[in-house]
Amino acid sequence: MSLTFQIALGLSMVFASGLIRGFTGFGLSIAAVPLLSLIMPPAQAIPIVLLLQLLISLSGLRGALQICHWPDVRTLAIGAVIATPLGAWALARLPAAPVRIAIAVIVFGAVLVLAGGFRLKSGAGRHVLPFGLLSGLFNGLAGLPGPPVIAYFLMSPAGTAVARASMIVYFLATSVIALAPMTALGLIGPRSVAGALIGFPVAMAGSALGGRMFQSSPDAHYRFVALCLLGVAAGLAAIRALGAL
Repeated sequence: MSLTFQIALGLSMVFASGLIRGFTGFGLSIAAVPLLSLIMPPAQAIPIVLLLQLLISLSGLRGALQICHWPDVRTLAIGAVIATPLGAWALARLPAAPVRIAIAVIVFGAVLVLAGGFRLKSGAGRHVLPFGLLSGLFNGLAGLPGPPVIAYFLMSPAGTAVARASMIVYFLATSVIALAPMTALGLIGPRSVAGALIGFPVAMAGSALGGRMFQSSPDAHYRFVALCLLGVAAGLAAIRALGAL
């Protein structure tokens, strides 16, 4: 695969991931990490996606801050702070194939939970912290803080708009939380920063289009699209992982 083709393919993946993120509020890392892991090692893809997540979340933060559910976001963030360094430590020491397998399993697990349609009877409380701990572990290990948190918000009584806004705020927080341990472990450097800066305008274009699509879509479409895209991303990651073994 030539470098030019690899860059073009990577940018198309970033655009598609930004489109998903704009529509769902959570899809950037879940889509981008498995897709980019098809053309580069996870230890290279994950820092780039982390930086993209941070940049894009900042751009849409103002509106999300007004309607997000702060008690849930705070408790989830506490769990992520505790568990993210452990996941980042494991990422720096594991070979690529097991990490790709972990990515596929994580995303498939999210699809199964969301497809079950389970609902919690209450919001913030004893249910929230375990989801935050799992999110932090997945954030450091696979750059995927999303599946546990997506599962929580789609099971919670919060409406789609509140859940989407809460996830935008939360994923900005997890991106900031993950920066320090990943930098300390040497996972973030000039190459990942350059990759994120190149991909940012493309991801923003996709996110803007996805946001406009969300405004005109009913809740049923939101859940259906989220599940389909998660399933595709997990399938791609699983194929790549099995091929590496």
